[in-house]
Amino acid sequence: MSSLTPKLNQVDLTFLLLRVFSLVGGIAWLLLVPLPPREEAILIKALIAFAVYSSLCYAIIFLRPATLRKVYLGSLFLDLIFLSSLVHTETSFANSFFLGYYLLICLHTIYFGLGFGLLVATLSAICYLGIVMPLLPTIAWTDLAMRIGFFYLIMVPVGLLSEKVKRDKEKVEHFNHTLAVKVVQRTEKISNLLDRERYLREILDTVAHINKLLITVPNITALLESSCARFVRHGHYGFSWIGLLQANKVRTIYTSEPDTTTLAKPPFIVDDTNHAFYPTTAARAIRDNRMVLADKSRAEQNPTLWRDPTTIEGHQAVISLPLRPNQAAEPFGVLTIYTWRKEGFEPEEKEMLDELAGDIGFAIESFRHKESVAKLTAERTANYEETIFSFVDMIEQRDTYTAGHTERVAHYCQLIAREMGLPFAQVKTLYKAATLHDIGKIATPDSVLLKPGNLTKLDYDLIKIHPFAGYEMLSNIAMYKDLAAIILHHHERHDGTGYPDGLKGDDIPLLSRILSVGDAFDAITTNRIYKARKEIPEALAELAAMSGSQFHPDVVTAAVKVLADVSISNSINQLPKSKLERKRFSYFFNDKLTGLYNEDYLKITLNNLDLNQYTCLNMIHMQNVPEYNKKHGWDRGNQLFREFAAELQATFPHALAFRAYGNDFALISTEHMEVEAPTLNAFAAILDTEITVEVSHIDLSAEKSYSIDKLEKLEILAVDAEDAAWNTSHASHY
Repeated sequence: MSSLTPKLNQVDLTFLLLRVFSLVGGIAWLLLVPLPPREEAILIKALIAFAVYSSLCYAIIFLRPATLRKVYLGSLFLDLIFLSSLVHTETSFANSFFLGYYLLICLHTIYFGLGFGLLVATLSAICYLGIVMPLLPTIAWTDLAMRIGFFYLIMVPVGLLSEKVKRDKEKVEHFNHTLAVKVVQRTEKISNLLDRERYLREILDTVAHINKLLITVPNITALLESSCARFVRHGHYGFSWIGLLQANKVRTIYTSEPDTTTLAKPPFIVDDTNHAFYPTTAARAIRDNRMVLADKSRAEQNPTLWRDPTTIEGHQAVISLPLRPNQAAEPFGVLTIYTWRKEGFEPEEKEMLDELAGDIGFAIESFRHKESVAKLTAERTANYEETIFSFVDMIEQRDTYTAGHTERVAHYCQLIAREMGLPFAQVKTLYKAATLHDIGKIATPDSVLLKPGNLTKLDYDLIKIHPFAGYEMLSNIAMYKDLAAIILHHHERHDGTGYPDGLKGDDIPLLSRILSVGDAFDAITTNRIYKARKEIPEALAELAAMSGSQFHPDVVTAAVKVLADVSISNSINQLPKSKLERKRFSYFFNDKLTGLYNEDYLKITLNNLDLNQYTCLNMIHMQNVPEYNKKHGWDRGNQLFREFAAELQATFPHALAFRAYGNDFALISTEHMEVEAPTLNAFAAILDTEITVEVSHIDLSAEKSYSIDKLEKLEILAVDAEDAAWNTSHASHY
């Protein structure tokens, strides 16, 4: 019966309860109210009859729910017959059996609504009038009218309330449906935005790299060939070329492969309608002095520019942009790029390329006018500051934790420098360097920045690139040269074991020594995905312990004094804070086979119990998997894992589900959750197979640290927080 009960809604249950209430009320009336023997006997028989056919009706309803409305209609006529018979036994108008009509009208008005309630009230009035007809000479018409009127008076408010409830239910159902549709649409939109953002970031990286070339290459040839080569390195750009004008003809061309270019030999005449170059996008961009974009069908007008037309076979669109020193000047060249991307060029991409073409044109003009190099450098330097901080913004968008990190490190460095008595100018320089100290992390992949647990040698080598990458970005700009040197050495160690140059002691620049301590202090006192924060006294003790080895003693002495009173929020962490970050986070921590979280995310979850408040862990080990794979094949084994994972999520929807180290799964929840092996062994995925599961449980505590091991099966061991040890190389990413 439990499987059928959910098919009865709240109104049906109310209908049932009112019948039970009616029966209980009748029995109470029989027991508590003194009645004449004749009426008492009639009431007893009536209650028995009412209980019998009501039980019969609900037995039919529970066994055959589809007949529910028919049974209700049938019970209405039985109720009318029963009640009319009961009222008919009355010997006087003063008898109270007629009150049953009120209850009958209420019951059916609640269930069927106002219109049907009106019908029931009318039928009840007709039945009652027919019954009391012999008593009419002895009845005051006002008494009879009042009793009949109450039939309708009761029906109207009950019916209106019932109709309102139905309307509200329909509104809720409509709202839920609309909300579900919007959720699906929003999810699809977010997915598209993520893909688009990833693509635009690639474009931004290309633009940033070429902008760097503009101020680092020694001459025009190196600039233009390197720019073309960088365009081709972009995943969707298959070919690009730059042509420079002389006497209204493109006489010099540059490509990514200057020695083996597949372009036809110049010159290309711009204004001659009989020349093959005339209808091309490049010629039109020069003549019209504007960006010209064409899809594949338009670009097919260019075949005569090629020694081998198959060079651009398969491209989807081509864009040509005039090269000029400024927007108002006449073009002296053209940049042309072919894309193999199905969607062609994005609007933002076109804007970035247009701006980049202006930068390239400006650089060319600067190279041509050696006498204005100083002025050019000053202007580009002023503009470059905006680019630098745009890179900082990009890093912060990758990981919102970084935004607060740079601000906090700059503040700590400022406090330490003042305590050490450094001049105001040096304090200011250090503050700027601290703000930009992680700018080189733009070269570090997300998969390394967000990786929990031990780093591989390759991961650590990638991490160690960021000081030098930041130095390269800043060292060629006069106003940033001092900052670049500070940033380059902020991971050197006092004992000479740091990077990138292994400097030792006082050979490390003073401001780099301070930056190293400020960076480390923030790393120790804030939650990272791979280690929990320490309180300020513990952090200062750790700095003191590393004085003379990792850090300069003078800097540690000042830091211990001024950092003891700083205020640090307990909520600072590297866990994702937005939908976009959660999407990106799950990309690195999802098991590719089952779609569940992987063991890396399990480590993160166990390491952040004080933030996520999980208290219950169930570990599930699948036995006999190798035998199953050997018998049925790896593909079938993989399918079994996917099906088992899907059933696990469906059965425990409020828990975080993980697949760890192949044959092991884990469930984590905020409240205690019983997970029993018989339940899991009954899953369709492994039922009737040789595979069985065993389950173990751990109560989690935020005051403990947890280590994960894998021998024959997944093991998670709890240790006191002060006894937990993390990999030294990983924990030193200060």
